[in-house]
Amino acid sequence: MMRPLFLVWSCLFLSQLHAQTISTVSTRWNDSFVEWDIYASEGLDEPDSAEPPEEVLYGELRLRWLNAHDDFSEWTYELNGERGTIKQKWKNDPTQWELRTYTGDVVTMRTSWSNDFSEWRVTNNSFSLVLGSRWKNRLDEWVTDDPNRGRFYIYTLRENDPRDWAVEDCLSEEVNEPMKMALIFLAIYHSTPKL
Repeated sequence: MMRPLFLVWSCLFLSQLHAQTISTVSTRWNDSFVEWDIYASEGLDEPDSAEPPEEVLYGELRLRWLNAHDDFSEWTYELNGERGTIKQKWKNDPTQWELRTYTGDVVTMRTSWSNDFSEWRVTNNSFSLVLGSRWKNRLDEWVTDDPNRGRFYIYTLRENDPRDWAVEDCLSEEVNEPMKMALIFLAIYHSTPKL
């Protein structure tokens, strides 16, 4: 009887040991917003620890056609080994985007209001989240606050510098990584220059 309990406890402990949470997103180059690195904090959440959690490279977001100037309508990403694309549903309509993983997940992103890019409805056809800019005139803080699924907060590390973002992910486990990638994409895409 003790052995099965020990095995269950060990599995839970080891899964916590290697748990990763997306923590920051940064431009790969200081003068370009077409390639991004995504980092995650790794390790146990120990409130008494003097050491901050270690950050590891967790994924990337890249403009699909790097040599095509002025076409920011298609992106590719990789997150924890899972790859996919993010693109405008129609080339001339920036109010609708679609994320597709190579394993078949689809996440749809639409503006909540016509031509208002400060609030988005993000859905995986099972449930929806609303992502909004905290301020209408500044796009450096974005938040999702859902009473059933938790909170997701992304903001720039330095005011008026959209190259580095912090992520506070307090969403429930039912919100998968493609949904989180869609939230991250919308925040940084609508807050950075298209250079």
